[in-house]
Formats: sequence, C-alpha cells, structure tokens
Amino acid sequence: MHIVRTRIALHELKFKNISVLKILAALFRYEQKNFIFSLIFLTIKHSPAMFLPIIIGNVINAIVSGGPLVVHDILFNTVFISVLLLQNIPTHTYFIRFLSRANRSIEQGLRSALVKRLQDLSISFHDKFESGRLQSKVLRDVESIEILFRQAINVVFTGILNIVFAMAATLLHNYLVALFYIVTIPLSTVLIKLFRERMMQRNEEYRGQLELMSSRISEMVQMIPIARAHGVEKSEIQHIDRQLESVKEKGIKLDILNAFFGSSAWVTYQIFQFLCLLVTGYMAFKGTIEIGDVVMYQGFFALIINSVNMIINIFPELSRGADSLKSLGEILECPDIEENEGKIAIDDVKGEVVFDNLSFYYTKGYEVIKNFTLHVKTGESIAFVGESGAGKTTLINLLIGYRRPSHGRILLDGTDMQDLDLRTYRRFISVVQQNVILFSGTLRENILYGLDHGTVETDFLMEVISISRIDEFLGQLPDGVDTHLGEHGSRLSGGQKQRIAIARALIRKPKIIIFDEATSALDVESEHYIQEALDEIIRNRTTFMIAHRLSTVRRADRIVVLEKGRMVECGKHESLIANKGNYYKMHSMMK
Repeated sequence: MHIVRTRIALHELKFKNISVLKILAALFRYEQKNFIFSLIFLTIKHSPAMFLPIIIGNVINAIVSGGPLVVHDILFNTVFISVLLLQNIPTHTYFIRFLSRANRSIEQGLRSALVKRLQDLSISFHDKFESGRLQSKVLRDVESIEILFRQAINVVFTGILNIVFAMAATLLHNYLVALFYIVTIPLSTVLIKLFRERMMQRNEEYRGQLELMSSRISEMVQMIPIARAHGVEKSEIQHIDRQLESVKEKGIKLDILNAFFGSSAWVTYQIFQFLCLLVTGYMAFKGTIEIGDVVMYQGFFALIINSVNMIINIFPELSRGADSLKSLGEILECPDIEENEGKIAIDDVKGEVVFDNLSFYYTKGYEVIKNFTLHVKTGESIAFVGESGAGKTTLINLLIGYRRPSHGRILLDGTDMQDLDLRTYRRFISVVQQNVILFSGTLRENILYGLDHGTVETDFLMEVISISRIDEFLGQLPDGVDTHLGEHGSRLSGGQKQRIAIARALIRKPKIIIFDEATSALDVESEHYIQEALDEIIRNRTTFMIAHRLSTVRRADRIVVLEKGRMVECGKHESLIANKGNYYKMHSMMK
C-alpha cells in the first residue's frame, strides 16, 4: 500500500514552472519521518568535527597556562573527544539507514510514477518521443535526483550545521572575530550568482546531448541486422561517433566551467583564512585572546570555509539534479494523455461495432479517413483491403482507441467509444500485429503476457498452441513451452513469431479480435494451416482483418475496399469479383 500511495502522490506532483526548493520540499514530505531521523543522526554523528577546534584550543591553553589542573583538563578533553568519535560508528550507520530508505523510496516512486504516466500517455506522444530519451529520463534523470537529495543532506545540511555551530561558538567567545566570519558568507552567494545561469545552461545542453545519444544508440542496436545486411557498419559507427563527439565537447565545456567555478571559490577562501590568521594572531599578540584561541578560531574559520567550499563545489551536481527535476516535468505533466477517468467502465462486450460517418486527420485539411460508415454485427468478420496509405491501419487504430475520431463516432454495442473507459474495453479485444514484439522470456510467458499464469489451465494453453499451429515446431524446442526464446525471440523465424502472436491473442478469449497483416511473415504452407484454423479462431467473435494477401480475407463475411480513406466497395469475395471493380483488379494482379 505504501508503494502505491507514494507512486500516485509523486505522479501528481508539479515539476514545471515552480522553484526547485518547492519540488524538493514536496518530495521531502513523502518521506518526512525517514528524512527527519536521518538529519538527527547526521547531527549527532557529525559532532566531533564541530567540537574538535574547541578541544584543541582547550588543550593548547591548558599546556601554555600550566598549573595544577593541566593534566585534569587534558584528560577531560581527551575523554570527551573519544566519546564523540566512538559514537560516530553507530550513528553514522543509522544515518545512512534512514537516508537510504528515504532516497530509495523517492527514487522508486519517481520511476514508478514515470512508468505509470508513460502507460497513460497517448500513442501519438510515443510516436513523437524517442524511446532512448524516455529511458534516459527514467534512469539517468531519476538517478541525478537521488544524488541531489544525498548531496543536499550530506553536504548542504552538514555545511549549514557547521556554519551555524561555528558562528554561535565564536559569538560566545568573541563577537569581533564572528563579524569577520560573516563577510565570507555573502561572498559565496555572489560567486554562485555569477556562475549559476551559465552552469544551468551548460547542464541543460549536456543533458540534451546525452538523451539524444541514448536515443541514437537505441536505434543503432535495433538497426544492427539491417546495417550489416547492407554493409553500412562504418557509416553507422561514424554517425554515432559524431554524436559521441558532441557529448564529449559539451562535457568538456561543462567540466571547465565547473573547474573555474571551484578554483575561484577555493582561492578566495584561502585568502580569507590567511587574513583570519593574521587578525587572530595580532589579537593574541596584544593579549586580547589566548594562544589556544587562535587555533580554535582558525579551526572554526576552516570549518566555515570548508563547508561553504563544499557547497560551492557540489553546486554543479545540485544544478544537474535541479535540471533533471525540470526534465521529469516533460513526462509527468505532459497533457497528451488518454483520458479515461470518470468514463463508463464496461464488464462485457458483445461485439457490435458501428462506424458512424467517421473522419480522421493527422494534419488538418489532409483527411486519412473520409466519411466512413459501416455497421458490423456481433460475430461478423470484416476485412479491410486497399493500397498502402488507403487508411486500413488508421481505422484499426481508431477501433482500438489509439486515436480519436476527428469527426463522427464509433459505437460499441450502441455506446459512443468517446464515453467509454478504454482500459476496460481493451480487456475484451486482442490484436495480432504485423510487427510481432516478443520479449526474452519463455514461450509460455510470451503467450500468457499480462495474464496471471495460475488462472490459465494447461489444457486450454495447449489447445491454443494447437489452433495457432505452434505445436508444429514445439517439439524442436529443448524445453517445450518453457524454452527461453532469446531477446525479441531471436531464436525463432518470422512465421514462428507470428504464430506466437496469434496464440497470445487467442489465450485472452477476446470478443473482438483484430488481425493486422497477421499472416504476412508465414510461408505458403504455414499460411494454409492458419487459414484452416481461421474459421475456429473467429467463431463467435467480431473480427477485423487487414491483409495484402487476398487469400487471407476470402473467409470474411464482408470485404471493405478502401481508396484514399473512402469505402469504394463492400461485399463478399465472390460478389466483389463479379463486380469487376477495384477488388477484382487487385485480385487479378496477385494471380
């Protein structure tokens, strides 16, 4: 329950057009308990570093002053610092324990929120956004945010703690020295302001190049078989090398800016520390303070300088994390989502579909589907044929709900699909696509994708395997249905992959089944066997088919011939042949 609550809460966060501090504060709130405990243990475990200048000053003063209590003073300070040092072991462990719980929970929550959002975003969004860039956001950007939190606690909080303690302790001893310290803090603010905008810009440019590189490498890996088949490996290598060179150049510019920023801060503070030594040394010479106090003030000033310097030095990482926070807003706040909330959830589908004066365009003025009307009865099989670009796949995408009609409507069992929760509707449909996507699991896992394996009886699984003709090559697999198929089913032929896709569709017992060039990769013999099983596959199911092979659509109750988005013919195979229209011409060319 905690994971789900956190995921939903993080999914609802706003990341764009608000300050980074507000985002961090919101994230902090979801793991408030763990963060507070980590800060408490951090304060305790860090106490030796804060008290050490006082202890050293006390010991030096005791030695210089002499007297009967010198041994007592040295022993007391020794025991005190020893206790502080020893407690660091358990408190540091607890600090990391609570910090890790908080950080890892936020890291998991952000990734889970991104995954949820990616599932909610429309297909048109995914068409435009490269998968490599999405992977970079889920992996690299979330990791940068985790580092941002860790550095904010480890360095920024510790630095502020050091500064506050050193200032308070110095004020109690000598307010004039404290005033000298105060000059250094505004100086750090000036340095950050001088470099902040340029560093944010460089970080954004570098992140953009990394995302682009991730996208290019992802494409390259997918294209390796094609590149090798065409002998263009060198061209691909050169293409990626140019992208890597761009990443390198942006990285070098960012590193140089970071180095100049860090060294400027270090030199400035070393000068101030030496000035502090001269001032406190002069005060000791005049007898205003003791010799040991010079060492103590130097220790406090070093503590302040080192703290400020650490914060300044990690500012590039903080800037990178802040940029990653903004980057997540591109996904988590993208409005291009499939709206299902508040719509009608359905628990059954009969399969009656009506395309009512349907039109659709990707670009206004260029309609892909034009005034398409068709009434499909429950259990009827419909085939869409036509030249490439006729609108067949677009019609299927509209039926699945990937796209919304520009004009007109689609009725499912008498209800406008615009009013339906498409997530519940899709539980009753199955799609067999031309491009089969398999993952590197077993044959059983690929067929039962998304289903609870325990709810599917073995007898039914084997029946589906038989109908889809997987049993013809099942005996060749070393472990039968539990054979691992390799990445993307690399051990299988194209025809074998498509049979698995058909089995994956049938195992869900769909009320509506869609074949999008489902037999395109089958040889003639395999297609013949699938055609024999097709009557059984489509029985009592509303079926839609897209096919260039007209042999695939012969069994359809009606064949719809499309041309430039319009229905130009509709009827059975025999009647369309007799009409000697577009379908007849297509059939004649394929003889």
